Amino acid sequence: MAKPGYDYLVGGVTITNDITYADGSMTKQQLGGGLFALEGVRLWTDNVLYITNVGPDYEQYYGAWMRANGMSTEGANCCLQHTHYTDLYYRPDGTFTEVSKYSGATFTGNGDYAVQAWQIEAVAEGVKGLYLDEHVRAGLWEELLTIRDRHGFKLMWEIPTRDLEDPQYYDEVRQLIKKVDLYSLNKPESFHFFGVDNEQDAIRKIMELGVPCFYRVGKKGSYMVADGQAAFAPSVDIGEPVDPTGCGNCSTASALYCWCEGCDPLMTAIMSNIAAAHNILQHGPYPQFTKQTEANARKLAEELYQKYKK
Repeated sequence: MAKPGYDYLVGGVTITNDITYADGSMTKQQLGGGLFALEGVRLWTDNVLYITNVGPDYEQYYGAWMRANGMSTEGANCCLQHTHYTDLYYRPDGTFTEVSKYSGATFTGNGDYAVQAWQIEAVAEGVKGLYLDEHVRAGLWEELLTIRDRHGFKLMWEIPTRDLEDPQYYDEVRQLIKKVDLYSLNKPESFHFFGVDNEQDAIRKIMELGVPCFYRVGKKGSYMVADGQAAFAPSVDIGEPVDPTGCGNCSTASALYCWCEGCDPLMTAIMSNIAAAHNILQHGPYPQFTKQTEANARKLAEELYQKYKK
């Protein structure tokens, strides 16, 4: 396991995908899962560790990307027979079904292979922020919140879709939202969870909860909702879009970085949209982040901030 010394931690389930899109087109061996969240932080800093549980084939699929982006693989715990590999089928409305290639079962993203609290504890010293996409009933939350309090980092929860669409989880989700430092959900999820049918009512409900929220509204852009305000930033276009898969994870983890670095709500939304704009340029995560990539992204963020402030 890696030693402490990282500013940011991204915990997630690593999933390789064969994707069938609604129009019938397909892609094979697409890197995905928590790696999309990792890239959302990696655009802005290389001082980030990816924590995940994998199989011995992890290097085969992910080694080249991790090396190209200067990322340590020390946070990858090889405890599985295979790194997760699924068939993902998109519907015309953007929803999808995901099936494990190995078990044939619908893939839900939780289980014994999910990140455990001990993996966070081992590297928590000095950490500014942790991103985690995990089920509300996962067994790590009580211990993880204690670890958070002990080390003083900010905890970003990207709430899984199943937690926001199934009423049996709603009370627990509300309780956990009030314990984390910030959270994220998207527009369709918010409509289910809050029982509303428009963005403004959803934002009002988010404000009532009183916890900072990165609220994703698809192609339109995103809001950072905090301190009684909802700062909106339109989506960013830096090239021909190819595949939006993973933009939610990417932008959410980027929002964690921005919030921990003291950005205001508007800049947080802008920078998170810029991260998503890099993700959408290809199938899978952005291939290689460089110092120039980061410099260009920061320059664009400042330009857009000055524009939107006016």
